[in-house]
Amino acid sequence: MRREDSLGRRRFLLGAAAAAAGAATGLAAPAAHADEYPSKPIRLILPNSPGSSVDKVSRVLATPLGMALGQPVVVENLPGSGGLIGMQQLLRAPKDGYTIGIVSSNYSVGPYLYDLPYDSLKDITPVSILVSGPFVLLVSPKIPARTLAEFIALAKSRPADATLTFGSPGVGTSFHLSGELLNVTAGTRLLHVPYKMINNYVTDLVGGQLDSGFLTANVAAPLIKAGKLRPLAVTTPTRSRLLPDVPTIAESGYPDFNVDGWQGLIVAAGTPRAIAEKLNAEMNRALRMPDVVKVIEDDGHRIVGGSLADAADWFARDFDRIGKLAKAIGLKPE
Repeated sequence: MRREDSLGRRRFLLGAAAAAAGAATGLAAPAAHADEYPSKPIRLILPNSPGSSVDKVSRVLATPLGMALGQPVVVENLPGSGGLIGMQQLLRAPKDGYTIGIVSSNYSVGPYLYDLPYDSLKDITPVSILVSGPFVLLVSPKIPARTLAEFIALAKSRPADATLTFGSPGVGTSFHLSGELLNVTAGTRLLHVPYKMINNYVTDLVGGQLDSGFLTANVAAPLIKAGKLRPLAVTTPTRSRLLPDVPTIAESGYPDFNVDGWQGLIVAAGTPRAIAEKLNAEMNRALRMPDVVKVIEDDGHRIVGGSLADAADWFARDFDRIGKLAKAIGLKPE
């Protein structure tokens, strides 16, 4: 056998042994991908419609994240079926960090509304919680209550055939769950009126066809300023920077009340940890950029950030909280 053939055979056998060891441990291929990541554009899937809050935050962050990573981050809206379409695209893609996603707080509700073909916690890896923000409990000016305590007292005083109503843009939305949590926490019997379109919901709330409802702070602020709706409280433990004079439900006598609208960056489970860590680190940098901070805070959000462990804990807590509320109100998958 020639020396060249012998050396070639040796290299082949060594390479085969290394590949076998890598396959057995599952470590070799991810390490190689992590070292070179990213070497091509990244697809950012949003299971939300263009123009939504998630869409706005994602587009604000996509450019600085792409600059930090050295590759474009291309936003792709894939709404429909309660987020199912976008999530299936994310989970079916190769687990190499080139398909990532951003989901909102409604993601935690999915398992309690639909029979999903995936496990909402086990099949994803949370990378970073990006932003969080409160909802505002609002009443029509026709309602005499000016504080949360007065509103709750009024609701409890109503007979069963004249129950106060609260609206939402659909069952399982954060606006709906905020009202149901208030019912559970305060012992009220507010009647939920679901809408299919958020514009119709807002129109009827402003028009007084609904007694009350919840909106995001940035949507609520101009309606409050115009005198079209009256704010009673916000749903997070801290006040909104857009509405600093509006108390929280927690400080109004219900200290455990907390519902927030958050958004988080995720990848499919099985994505190499080194890639998830790189995405986390660069997203944290993007979240600290002054231009990004201004846009996000002016829109009523609070920047969160943090580590992979922080993100995983956030998801776990939110799923646990929503699960308990879903059980209390009898919310079941269809």
